[in-house]
Amino acid sequence: MLKITAIGNLTNDVELKCHEDGKPYAILRIASDRRYRDRDGNKLTDFISIKVRGALAERCAAFAWKGCKLAASGDFETITFAEDPTRQPGFLIKANEVEFLSPRKVEEAAEIQTLDKGSSETKDFSTADGNEGYGACSGEAA
Repeated sequence: MLKITAIGNLTNDVELKCHEDGKPYAILRIASDRRYRDRDGNKLTDFISIKVRGALAERCAAFAWKGCKLAASGDFETITFAEDPTRQPGFLIKANEVEFLSPRKVEEAAEIQTLDKGSSETKDFSTADGNEGYGACSGEAA
């Protein structure tokens, strides 16, 4: 079993897509600076792709934004490029857990606080796992 965790800043807003069977997914891309610099003193940055599916993809689309810091954990998958066999293989993380590390945006926090006033229970959306139902692609409520 191989599990990998990566922490970084989201390079763009999350774009929710749907498979042919109607299940939602998204590819997140994060940037993470290395702790050291190259010989010329330049910062080194790694870009990591993360695939999220189902309810986890919907949560990421709802609560993550370009520049926010997040941690993703999951399986490591090697990808090859059939259309260009000379291209070096890459990898992505098939995440089953995503934790949002940045504080909520001011508007979002105010909106959630307003919604929570009518309810005695509060929900913590700072972590999300892929075990809940989904409905973004089928038009159903999650």
